[in-house]
Amino acid sequence: MKPTYVGLFSSDPSSARVSGLEASFQRLGVDVLRIIPWMVSTRIDGERQQLIQDDRDLSLLDAVLVVDLGGIDIGTFFNRVAILTSLQDSGVSVINSVASILQMRNKAECMRRLVAAHVTTPETLITESIDEAAEFVRNHFPCVLKPITGFGGIGVQLIERDFDLKHIGDYLKFHSQLFGKGAYLLQDYIHGAGFDIRALVLDDEVIGSMQRVSTGGFVTNIHSGGIPRKNDIDVEEIAVRSARAVRGRLVGVDIIPDADGRLFVLEVNATPGWAGLQRVLDFNLPDRIAEVITESLKQSRPRARL
Repeated sequence: MKPTYVGLFSSDPSSARVSGLEASFQRLGVDVLRIIPWMVSTRIDGERQQLIQDDRDLSLLDAVLVVDLGGIDIGTFFNRVAILTSLQDSGVSVINSVASILQMRNKAECMRRLVAAHVTTPETLITESIDEAAEFVRNHFPCVLKPITGFGGIGVQLIERDFDLKHIGDYLKFHSQLFGKGAYLLQDYIHGAGFDIRALVLDDEVIGSMQRVSTGGFVTNIHSGGIPRKNDIDVEEIAVRSARAVRGRLVGVDIIPDADGRLFVLEVNATPGWAGLQRVLDFNLPDRIAEVITESLKQSRPRARL
């Protein structure tokens, strides 16, 4: 029987996540290809299309795990989305699916999906109107301002200074020029215990969670200096429901408890990192991910090649 063949999609050739997953899959006897999107060419000949990297036909893969999408520039982003869409169309299982990734990369759409699934979120305003955005700030001060797209906590601001409130119009214009590009996402600031929770969901199961403690300011993201510690709060139900809302198979769900212990989902991430989470777990996360994905591929029926 032909070995399972999995691609790891990442724009970073030296990615530690990719290295860890590659070793884990290989221990299971899975053939692995590192897919570097800027090395992939789309070749179209009449009605036939091929995705090629180093003379390898990517349509022969059984699955592609999107470790990171990269591509901040609009042209690069859409090209990478097109690569993944073409792989899906050829029968390759893409994790997460393109539709799921796009829902999570767009924070506004992600919030709408969560609300439709009756997931509790902070009170939120999504608007292109600077007047409505300014009015929300005045009524909910202090509050949180986020870019519509982004990752790693970049561009997330807590509006809490009286000076910023007094000059909120200029503040919003400046933030939009840098991050928002014409749209605003504002949320109530949840007064909690100085931490939030990251839960990693894989195929409807929380396989690990941690608390992220701020070391200064209010952003707890590990990339922004947050410190991980073990989590003892049950977030299974709300995390799994959030992942289902965006139809994600491998997602990071960011949750914050308020002072009364109520849980609010802040956002859901399509390509979650796990360096901080790994530090508080007693098992190897890449091994668990590789095992679950490999087993799911074995259980699926053989697919027709196009």
